[in-house]
Amino acid sequence: MHIAQYRSAEGTLLTIEQACQLSNLGKSTVRQIAEESGAVRRIGRSFRINRRIFFDYIEAAYTE
Repeated sequence: MHIAQYRSAEGTLLTIEQACQLSNLGKSTVRQIAEESGAVRRIGRSFRINRRIFFDYIEAAYTE
């Protein structure tokens, strides 16, 4: 099994787990918001979230 060595939360594309940690949200909520915002990037079978689009969407859509 190949284990990724170069994953960093500082990158442009985040895994679901990284997005959960940075946003303090659960996996289902992160996936739903990522899909709503158009931040999902599928590379092969991997599901990545564009950090800028994801957090900009949260700021625009969920602020009071």
